[in-house]
Amino acid sequence: MHRMLLLAVLLCVACGDKTSPTPDAGTKGPATLIVHSDWWENTEGLGDMQGITVLLGDGSRFREPLGRDGIARFRDAAITGPQDITVVMVGDGKVLASTTLGVEGSEVWVRSGFAGLAGGFRGSRQATLTGRVTNFSGSPTQVRVVGKDFAGSSSMKGDGSFSVDVWSETAGQMALLVTGGTGQVEAVGLLRDIAVGEGRTVSDLVIPLRPLDQRLPVEVTNLQPYGALRSVSANFTLGSEYLFTTSTVGATPIQVPAMARTPPFDTVEVQLLATAGSDERTASGRVVANAPLAPEGVTRLALPAPVTLTSPTPGTEEAPGSGPRSGLTLRWSADPAVHSVTVRLVPQQGETELDWYVTGPAAVGRFTPFTLPAEVSPLRELTGGLYFVQWSSHFLGAGHDYQDLFKEARTGNEPDAWYTNAYGYSVLQD
Repeated sequence: MHRMLLLAVLLCVACGDKTSPTPDAGTKGPATLIVHSDWWENTEGLGDMQGITVLLGDGSRFREPLGRDGIARFRDAAITGPQDITVVMVGDGKVLASTTLGVEGSEVWVRSGFAGLAGGFRGSRQATLTGRVTNFSGSPTQVRVVGKDFAGSSSMKGDGSFSVDVWSETAGQMALLVTGGTGQVEAVGLLRDIAVGEGRTVSDLVIPLRPLDQRLPVEVTNLQPYGALRSVSANFTLGSEYLFTTSTVGATPIQVPAMARTPPFDTVEVQLLATAGSDERTASGRVVANAPLAPEGVTRLALPAPVTLTSPTPGTEEAPGSGPRSGLTLRWSADPAVHSVTVRLVPQQGETELDWYVTGPAAVGRFTPFTLPAEVSPLRELTGGLYFVQWSSHFLGAGHDYQDLFKEARTGNEPDAWYTNAYGYSVLQD
């Protein structure tokens, strides 16, 4: 069913429908507001696309098409100050409206929040690396290239030898990571600062495996709203490059497997991700909170308070909550530290449907869906019936604020970032 595709898109989105381009906004006069958006690449589940339009406010005065270059240009001196921006996607009997509240700036990036699937890796073979792995215990072992804009991987042979091709567009320096274990990483090896380029062969490399024989304690607090700790994962990185992940389940305090961070692992960083609760807990949902893992001693991580959705009231699929269809106002409350809250309404009935997403600062706490302009969408208002409702929050990290979401450079996942997520069902009726 098409609505199930839309639910799936909340977690993973394929590249959008490639219809003929929508014309860009007019070319006369300078733009007073430029809106960039990636929604053309995230239209899975909407069928044949008829167009995407960007509205300011309720769109009654200011609206422009989103070009296939992902840009809408507004040219009116009356456009000043923060704007509520709604992107309306019209498909085959399906419409999705995504509203972002209080966006500041004359050139902004309003993203869908979904990551498109990456294309194939570009580049040429820069080198072939051969050698052997020592301290090998016999468990399955992979050798992988690590470095910005580098790629390549291979399995180790039974005698401990390996051969791996390094792919990139340019020469440079990269690292080789070896991971061994069945199901979970149990041993790792690392060789840094290997120079590659021009297809040369680098031979006789030796990479010793080191066991993850340390157990570093983690104490997670403020668990009460979420019920129980589900897992603690540790992401190991070298600079900005991902190495591997370990995961541990159990009650707090919990112990995380790690290797001694002596050379060559002295520059490796480890970030914890503590997960508690579950998405379907309508009172609190699920939380994923981050913290750097201390190389020694106890790492303490306090969970944030959950987001509360008060309108419409949520329930389970078997016993849904309710809310008014006409004059519905979405209302939420969140931890004061939250940078953004997102609420999504996805109807669960009918052959035609209007979905509505809204993202805003936690402090705003409310949004009233409006009637879409007839020139923009054949479906103009939310219909009555059963809705899937999702509400989530995001803390970007210390030193960030809500407006960082709309800058050209994406905000990275800071070591102290966290997010919450919950979902339920509600019936809208007059």
